[in-house]
Amino acid sequence: MARKLDAERIEKSRTRRAEDEQQGSNRQQLQQDLELHRSENSRLTVIEPTPPSERAAPAKKLKVCAYVRVSTQEEAQQGSFQMQITHFTDLITSNPQYELVKIYEDEGISGTQVAKRKGFLEMLEDAKAGKIDLIYTKSITRFGRNAADILNSLQILDSLSPPVPVIFETDHIDTADGKNKILISIMSALSELESQLKSEAIKAGIAWRMANGVYKYAVRNTLGYYRDYAGRVQIEENEAEIVKYIYNEFLDGASPREIADALTKSGITSPKRLSSWRESTIRSILSNEKYCGDVLYQKTYTTSYITHKSAKNNGVLRQYRWENDHPAIIEKSRWLEAQELLRTRKGRSGAHTIKSIAQRIIFSRIKSGRLAGYYLIDPEWDKEAREKFLALMDEIQENSLIEGQYHEKE
Repeated sequence: MARKLDAERIEKSRTRRAEDEQQGSNRQQLQQDLELHRSENSRLTVIEPTPPSERAAPAKKLKVCAYVRVSTQEEAQQGSFQMQITHFTDLITSNPQYELVKIYEDEGISGTQVAKRKGFLEMLEDAKAGKIDLIYTKSITRFGRNAADILNSLQILDSLSPPVPVIFETDHIDTADGKNKILISIMSALSELESQLKSEAIKAGIAWRMANGVYKYAVRNTLGYYRDYAGRVQIEENEAEIVKYIYNEFLDGASPREIADALTKSGITSPKRLSSWRESTIRSILSNEKYCGDVLYQKTYTTSYITHKSAKNNGVLRQYRWENDHPAIIEKSRWLEAQELLRTRKGRSGAHTIKSIAQRIIFSRIKSGRLAGYYLIDPEWDKEAREKFLALMDEIQENSLIEGQYHEKE
């Protein structure tokens, strides 16, 4: 009987010998190729790439836009905003290969939320519609302050056909260069971190001013108050009459709902210049400590530096209450009485015959904007009402001049 061969050992040996022969053949072939191309019969010609500046100009101009943004409307930032617009307009229009599409703008808008930037969203939509070939912007921080939004927007632009690159001018970054992706990710994160640190610094500064009683709170929608030329809170006498009416009627037994209805019927507009009054507005006025001359700081707080959403401060952050901060419209004792009634819900509905607000000239001072300091008047006033208004204006102006002279002497 014939003996069995060690088939596995033999096959491995044969395979290894075949591989060795193939490697030897490859080495021999490589050596022959090198000798052939180094011989006098072989010649090499190297063709260098053409520099970008020497290439033929494209037949079609690039449709180029720019995106500019500043986060506040302060004077310094307004100058920066206008400079960005002028710079990119000149940059694009001076290039014969460019065609200016538009300068997309977001003035006084934070970069932490893309949903609130109308100019930025319009630019993305135009890019999707094929209206843009290239985008210029000053830096990644102008493009956005939220790393997720920045990267998502760039991904949208890169996925278009053809892709729409973004040039961050001062950062010297062009998204058309794939090697910049990691750098863009890092700088986007740094942009968001910078926004967070700035937010914390601003909060700390505001808290310090609150603790020292020098924080200038807004009175734009606070009925009965305005800030004078020196920034001090003063009583607006005409609006103060409405505040006194609200407190008097409430303390006499009228409900907030009844007071709101009476003011609506009288034709007097609300603090936000609405024709109708709400019960919640009356309750807010009745519970506002400013009317007794005090001020409570930090009633609300911002929950996130990204969303900027605010929430009622129920023991989350420290509050500061300053008494006798400004002139009172309502005596402290009557204000405290109103708080007790609000707390115990003793404002009776239907048990009190509410009086109509006194028939007199009611006019309001514009508290903000370019017309701040001017007065709103009713075009339907008769001659007598207009004369009363002019007399009151003369009195107010005379008092203001006396006050100004007094402070100058100080």
